[in-house]
Amino acid sequence: MSEKALVEAPLHETLTQKEYKRIERRARLKVDLQIVPLCLLLYLLSFLDRTNIGHANLEGTARPDGSIQNPGLSQDLGLSAHDYAVALTVLYPPYIALEIPSNLVLRRIGARIWIPFLVVCWGIVSTLQGLVTSKAGLLVDRIFLGATEAGILPAIAVYLTFFYRPHEMQLRQTVFFTGASLAGAFSGLLAAAIRKMDNMPTGHAGWRWIFILEGIFTVLAGIASWFLLPNDLSECWGLTAIERRLLQERLAMPANHYVERVELQEKLVWTAHEPRAPPPSLWRRDTLRALCDVRVWLMCCTGFCCSMPLYSIAYFAPVIVQDIGDYTSVKSMLMTCPIFAASFGYSVLISLVSDRLRNRFVTAFPGMLLTVIGFSVVYAADGTMTRYGGLIMLACGCYSVPPLLFTWLANNSAGHFKRATGLAMIILTDNCGGLASSWLFKKSEKPEYTRGLVSNLAVASLGVLIIMLIEALVYYERSMRSRGKRDERALQLQRTTNWTPEEIREYLGDDHPEYRLEL
Repeated sequence: MSEKALVEAPLHETLTQKEYKRIERRARLKVDLQIVPLCLLLYLLSFLDRTNIGHANLEGTARPDGSIQNPGLSQDLGLSAHDYAVALTVLYPPYIALEIPSNLVLRRIGARIWIPFLVVCWGIVSTLQGLVTSKAGLLVDRIFLGATEAGILPAIAVYLTFFYRPHEMQLRQTVFFTGASLAGAFSGLLAAAIRKMDNMPTGHAGWRWIFILEGIFTVLAGIASWFLLPNDLSECWGLTAIERRLLQERLAMPANHYVERVELQEKLVWTAHEPRAPPPSLWRRDTLRALCDVRVWLMCCTGFCCSMPLYSIAYFAPVIVQDIGDYTSVKSMLMTCPIFAASFGYSVLISLVSDRLRNRFVTAFPGMLLTVIGFSVVYAADGTMTRYGGLIMLACGCYSVPPLLFTWLANNSAGHFKRATGLAMIILTDNCGGLASSWLFKKSEKPEYTRGLVSNLAVASLGVLIIMLIEALVYYERSMRSRGKRDERALQLQRTTNWTPEEIREYLGDDHPEYRLEL
């Protein structure tokens, strides 16, 4: 095959199917190895630094002389249960407020600079959390932790769309989000080991070392990511020229998102010699489209319904496990590890099914249902291990749903700024769930924790109903488009602007009658 032929025609037309697939698999693997593990690590550190306060707060053991061996954060700083809940809560207002602005500047600044900058900043703040000596110091540090971590989850969710086609997104979104599961699994192991450093020669309590050591590692990871993260496919290292071109071409294929209908294309007649309106700047329109999209808001509500259980488990699993079996603080930390390890395995498995079927509902619905069943078991069961099994079920369910929602929303949103705004919105409401969870599990209610369990059960049940409503709306809209009931959107725009079909697609985005909405 001549070099000229490769330049003139798309690679999928000039290469044999077997050769194209071989190059595609090799190139995609190179990108996977460069992008996905690093995104997983950064989100793991984000979730770890946000939730390790749960392990730091586990109470120490009383000595015969009345002193406390290896005291927890609240014991050492003299915090009441209310003070601790406030410390969890103050992280979220800045986190929530800065998510959308962070995503809107991602493209302008570039992921290779913006993401490492956020990681280094929150790593420094997390390290300083181990040096606070008062309630006021802890609250100020948690506020800054929320501000510096705000952009990382929405940034990574959008960042992955720069590299993968829609039907490849679910697995990658899930793998990076399972950093939350792995953070839960490793957090117990790390905290159990680190708290043994209590009163080492430096005199720091064991809980302080949790923040200091994990924060320092985050700073080092942020510095390393500055050298490793590419902005887009053009900066990925290790790709040959033909591999890079193939990946860029397949990402730009209209068939990724559009299903051409001959009857509509015949009506969209563009006349080159007639006057035409200039295409507008789309970032304001795309942002507004996200804010006015009913399906986006319903997915945000679902995000809240799965994230409140998720954060409840992340923050309070050590305490719940400790009260279920009356375990020591170290054993409680270790007993949380299988819960999150199981959720990691389930999330990856369900994402493979979702990508294979190219359907998000059939995997998001069982996840929310499993969350409901898990909370029902923990609330109603009497046996220690039965309740522990319920914790495993609900963790598997609630940790598997967010990446499904990220992919569902991203694939059903056209235009970078709508996609970026929508993903930031869904993560914003996720963190509202985290804020709500901070007040649900009071010491005075242990070991039943009736209010926390019933509240999460009700919210998860609502999530099941909302997911069914989203699916019904998407199915109805797809049906209307296939019957030509939405064609007038494009035809009216073409008559008034004389734009090309490509410009009309760009302007209408996912409102275009040929845009393929994903079930």
